[in-house]
Amino acid sequence: MEDQEDLMEGYPKLAALMGKYPILSIYRRFSVLNSRNLLYLQAELIALEDKLKEYTLEDIQSADEKILRHARNWQFLGHAPVGNPSCAQWHTMLAIRDKLKEYNECLLQQRQLATFSRPDPGNLEFLENWLRHPKFGKQALSGPDRNVWIDGKDLLVVAPDSINDSFSRLMRKRVLELYHHIFGSQFRAPSDTENEFYFYDEKTVLRLADIIGTIISALLPVVSVVVLYCVKNMRVRLGLVAVFTVLFSLVLSLIAPAKRVEVFAATAAFTSVQVVFLGSITN
Repeated sequence: MEDQEDLMEGYPKLAALMGKYPILSIYRRFSVLNSRNLLYLQAELIALEDKLKEYTLEDIQSADEKILRHARNWQFLGHAPVGNPSCAQWHTMLAIRDKLKEYNECLLQQRQLATFSRPDPGNLEFLENWLRHPKFGKQALSGPDRNVWIDGKDLLVVAPDSINDSFSRLMRKRVLELYHHIFGSQFRAPSDTENEFYFYDEKTVLRLADIIGTIISALLPVVSVVVLYCVKNMRVRLGLVAVFTVLFSLVLSLIAPAKRVEVFAATAAFTSVQVVFLGSITN
């Protein structure tokens, strides 16, 4: 008997994939629609606010002693007889309260949506290929939403990316692909036999990226010292100091997710070391 999972298709099969692998839980952010909804709610609130000001002014200018108390005593404002013109201010306030709650909730949701990460390009590419593959997605969706991932616009991913620097992402994308094509696919069985997926421990990739980054960071000062020692022309030496300084700052920005001020401080220290060494070999 054929497995039940093999019989699934369309939304159920795509949902099963995303549920099993959160890094593939990629959805539309609907930024434009959310912004438009907030603009409409804002416009409604402004209109209600103008009405409230109008009714408040009418109550203040009223000749009725009870209505005059609306500004000072909520009992008179909140318990005005239904249908009485004097209750317009309070009923408008109640309408504002409901609309304001809706507006604030949408505003907070919009802010929360803005914190979601964009999907990793490699994961998005994988999902697109899975959807097209006749063995897996089988053109899973046929409605207007079928091109959400192919368009690749306005997307978010539920699972945040644990890698937050460009060098580690490069390692994960390029180096891991190279390793997989040369060794992984030859000597390793698929981690997911149903979908023929190969999964690698991300911690290992991060550890490898840290090791390589540390080696590069350690070698760069040594290389700069050796080159400056070998070059005799002072003008060329000064030019090399500038080149190594720029190269050091670029490497630091790519390898370490440091703040701008930290990169500046490290670069300044590196430049000082080069200048001191240059002065020592000149003398």
